[in-house]
Amino acid sequence: MSKEKKKIKVIYKRSLFQLLVKRGHNFLYTTRNRNNPKFQCYMFEATEELDKDLAKLSHKEYDKTMYNNKK
Repeated sequence: MSKEKKKIKVIYKRSLFQLLVKRGHNFLYTTRNRNNPKFQCYMFEATEELDKDLAKLSHKEYDKTMYNNKK
C-alpha cells in the first residue's frame, strides 16, 4: 500500500500563482519563504500541463524531455 508522492513545483511570484489558479492547476499549499519570511511560496502539483502554462506565461519554449520516464 505504498502511496506515490506527488511531485511539487514551487512558485515564488504571487501574480504567477494567481494566473495558474485561474487556469485550473492543482494548488496544494503555501509556506513562508525560508530566505525571506515576509514572502510566501506557493506549491502546485507538478504536471506537464503546469509546465506548458509556465512556459507560455514566461514566453519560453516548453521542454518535452522533462516528462520522459527514466525508471
